[in-house]
Amino acid sequence: MDQNNFKDEAYLIGRLKDGCKEAYKHIFKLYHKELCNYMAAICGNTKAAEDIAQQTFIKIWDKRSKLNIGDNKLKRYIFRIAYNLFIDSQRKKKKETQLLESLKQQAYSEMIEMDPSFFEERLKKVEEEIENLPEQCKKVFLMSKKEGLKYREISEQLHISIKTVEVHMAKAMKRLRAQLTIFF
Repeated sequence: MDQNNFKDEAYLIGRLKDGCKEAYKHIFKLYHKELCNYMAAICGNTKAAEDIAQQTFIKIWDKRSKLNIGDNKLKRYIFRIAYNLFIDSQRKKKKETQLLESLKQQAYSEMIEMDPSFFEERLKKVEEEIENLPEQCKKVFLMSKKEGLKYREISEQLHISIKTVEVHMAKAMKRLRAQLTIFF
């Protein structure tokens, strides 16, 4: 097979249509790198660009017998396939994102529609568990979580060290998590 004949695009396309692997390899070598650079510029991701380029050449090989490319339009044809594959992937991502958003909204709606007594029951249980904390631990916890005070401020008001505040908070959180995971 004379590779010089591949300089004639019509001949190259004809050989590709006939299933000539040498013609396909020649087209791949000729356009692959440039196609990857083009797609990387469009999608901003070299890995995605390489995937699209790969899909493009697979599609060309799969549809080789049905190719209908005008004179000197092979490059434009290849780049158009890649661009369309990119657009299709973007549409698919958009649909997936919309589906996830829809599912999230549905979950929120279901939570809102739940019986309010369910939330009241949980809140009551949390308050009971806070009341069951040791006195100093409960005081530190409430100052931090209800009043929004920083550890330093709590330490100054209760005349205890910041480290003691940290210990009380860790103890309270550990105990609440242990008791409340049963109910949630």
